[in-house]
Amino acid sequence: MQKQIQEPKNKSKWVIIFIIIIFVSLAIAISPLNKYSKREIIIVGQNPIINLGQTSLASLSDLKEKERVNLLFLGIPGKGYHGEKLTDTIIIINTGPKGEKPIGISIPRDLLVKFPEKDYYTKINSLFDSGKNEKESIELISRKLEEITGLTFDYFVVFDLEGVKNLIDQLDGIDVVVREDIYDPLFPAPYDSYETFSIKRGVHHLDGETTLKYIRSRNQLGGDFARIQRQQEIINILKNRILSLNFIWDFPTILSIWKTLKSHTQTNIDLTDIKYAWNLVKKTNLDEIKFHIISNLEEGQFLMSDEIILEGQKAYILKPKAGLENYEEIKNYIKQLISEI
Repeated sequence: MQKQIQEPKNKSKWVIIFIIIIFVSLAIAISPLNKYSKREIIIVGQNPIINLGQTSLASLSDLKEKERVNLLFLGIPGKGYHGEKLTDTIIIINTGPKGEKPIGISIPRDLLVKFPEKDYYTKINSLFDSGKNEKESIELISRKLEEITGLTFDYFVVFDLEGVKNLIDQLDGIDVVVREDIYDPLFPAPYDSYETFSIKRGVHHLDGETTLKYIRSRNQLGGDFARIQRQQEIINILKNRILSLNFIWDFPTILSIWKTLKSHTQTNIDLTDIKYAWNLVKKTNLDEIKFHIISNLEEGQFLMSDEIILEGQKAYILKPKAGLENYEEIKNYIKQLISEI
């Protein structure tokens, strides 16, 4: 029987930072690298609070007074992966200032957009990669996303795949209950190749690399929806595992986790926001987040697919049905979602 571990009332502020970031680390870094994918991934995660110091500088007191807070999560493959700075996961969390009634909005990486202040078009996932530095990268993609959604972002976080893998390994792996057999012969591998990933039903102790494959694989019965469930399970496992760390006895592990987060996270988190951030994380129920895809499939059908020549190569893209750079339907849809909360 697993012993229940009560959460200490006064955890170190550093442990709190770990927990805040870990909830999203997994969620934003598990997007498949399959460039032939024709459906955006729904990713469910919780909310870290990272102060965004560019488009809309909102003070902590201002945020507490806001009706809704917007958080931008960007997932990139990272070094060692194809397209290491492409934001293949773009997730917006819109929530109350105390974490109440959260909704998630997923923007597809293949959306064709006009490059800000330029005369050419590109996929939205390449904007971050086009920046000359971290600040410009964030400004490029956040400005375009504000134009598309009508939302102004209060926080952002960027995390990469390698960081998630290392994080799980630093915890000596995690125990996972696999609910059904998985066999995926087309799992994305380095250098635009594929490999086979398989795992049998039952209890497994998974390392970082295997965990990433487990939550990224979609070539099975249930597809995206089965993967969403796996993602939620892993996030909850990580949450409990991190909360069980003792700041004294597990200090070496905590220190290594902190170093990983510093190496694989791009953010300007402010330590003065930790208390507010921690309360927001605690009060946001993972299962309550309702995710909505802006896509050409099912709900949110405001886009249409096409194949064009982009940078000299044939490319699969999505574009607004209303016309290129016409985002009024998308903005009205998001506005309606928020008004119905």
